[in-house]
Parts: sequence; structure tokens; C-alpha cells
Amino acid sequence: MEREKVLFIYNPHAGKGAMKNKLSDVMEIFMEAGFEVTVYATREQQEATEIVRSQGADYRRIICSGGDGTLHEVTYGLMELPPDRRPRCGYIPTGTVNDFATGIKLPKRILRAAQVAAGEACHPYDVGEMNGQYFTYVSAFGAFTSVSYETPQATKNLLGKTAYFLEGVSQLNSVKSIHARITTDGEEWEEDCILGMITNARSVGGLKLFKKRNVRLDDGYFEGVFVRTPKNPVELNLVMNYLLTGQPNQQIHVTRSRQAVIETDEEVAYTLDGENGGLHKKAVITDHRQAITYFHGLQGD
Repeated sequence: MEREKVLFIYNPHAGKGAMKNKLSDVMEIFMEAGFEVTVYATREQQEATEIVRSQGADYRRIICSGGDGTLHEVTYGLMELPPDRRPRCGYIPTGTVNDFATGIKLPKRILRAAQVAAGEACHPYDVGEMNGQYFTYVSAFGAFTSVSYETPQATKNLLGKTAYFLEGVSQLNSVKSIHARITTDGEEWEEDCILGMITNARSVGGLKLFKKRNVRLDDGYFEGVFVRTPKNPVELNLVMNYLLTGQPNQQIHVTRSRQAVIETDEEVAYTLDGENGGLHKKAVITDHRQAITYFHGLQGD
């Protein structure tokens, strides 16, 4: 029987270098699955994207390990391949938050996640695009959005999800209000916001933002969250309550759409999957339904 060609890309620095100690065990799982594996350890940003873009079509399966940023780079590379030559993607999460991994029920333990990535349980999930840039689960601007790429890696490793929340909360009192014109499938409005997100996720930054919504990651629709600028301590408290509980209130505008257009008076910094997404005055965000097939876990892993 012909062995399946697999490209394995891992970030050796993610999650306190967790993969380094488990690498031989992970490779043993791949060997037992009958894989012929090519291994890359990334050394710099965007390297994973370039590897997938240039070599990904030669493999039947790509497995990546790292945080959401590593998955973002691999997803970006996959989306630049022709759909009929796009391999399936496995993910072994070793980062700080791993929102997408949570959404597709991947195990938190490395060896269990490696077994899932080496298995056959998979499903096509949506991928987002903003102004020609791809993302797996979130495009966002405003408060919190720079936290993931501005918080030092050492702080993330030490405090985990708490690092994101503490850094984000520290920004709330000083964050600039952004006047945005927002157009979704059936709605158009203007709002002064401190935070705007278009997501394909059940949680962002470890925060469960859609507590009472049945969020699907494969239906061709995004969820949107726009947080109105608080004008007094009571409204600020409502914002904090939403971030902690996921229960919407009058400070929160929640949407669901296939496409969103966000226009602002000045260039605004965006993040894509926690990575720097650049400055934009107009963001056109679209959903590519079921664009990439990911290997997923089971409830209870």
C-alpha cells in the first residue's frame, strides 16, 4: 500500500516549546498511521504560509502544530492553492488560547491531538477573507485586538488566557472610539465602537461571546459583534459583563451575515486570527463556505 505523504509544520516556540518534548512521540503516531512525513520547524513569521504555498499541493495531508497564529499561516497558504489540490489539514494546538481548536473540539493534550490529526474524522469548515487576506476564525478592530501580537510571549506562557484578558481590560479606559459604517447582508448602520469583530468561532481570546447562539463553523455565515463606546461607568460595566458572560445587552450589536463591509473615517488597525492584519479604512469581509477540510475531535476530548 502506498504511504500517505504528509507535511508536518510546527512552531518550536509555541506554548513554552511544548512540542519539542513530545516530538518523537508524535512522529511515532505518524509512523504507525503509515505516513511518509516531511518535517519543518518554523523560524520566522510567514514561513509556514510560504512552505504551504510552494509545497502544499504535493501532499495529501498537512499537519501543523503551534498556536492560532501558526494555524492562520497554514490556512492562508492552503487558500492560495487551487481548491482541487488543497490537502486536508490537521492541527495540534500548543498555543496560549487556541480558539479554533476549541471550536472543532480538538483535544488539549498533544498526543491525543496528534492521533486526531492522523485519523480520518474530518469536515470542511468555512474560511474568511478580508481585503484579500485570509483568516480562520476572526477579523477584528479596536480594544483587545492588538493584545495577541503585542503581549510578550513570556507573559502568554506564564499567564495563559489571563494574559489576554488582563491586557485587554487595561485598554478599555483608554481605547479610542471608532466611528464605523457597517453593512451586512440585510442591515446598514453607523456606530461609535470600541471593538468590532467578524467571527467564525464559538470563542475569541478564550471568551465565549455567543452564549445562547448555535454557532456553526460550516454554514457560510459569520457572526459579528460590535461593542458601542461606553459613555459612563454603567455602560462600561455592561461591556465588561458581556465579555465575562457572553450575554448581550444594549451596549452590544450582534449580527449574522455572509458578508460585512466596515468603513471608518481613518485607517484602523485590524487583527486576523490574532496576527497583525494591517491598517484599513474599508474592510470587505466575505465567507468562503467549507473551503478547507480540517480533522476534528469529538465531544468530551
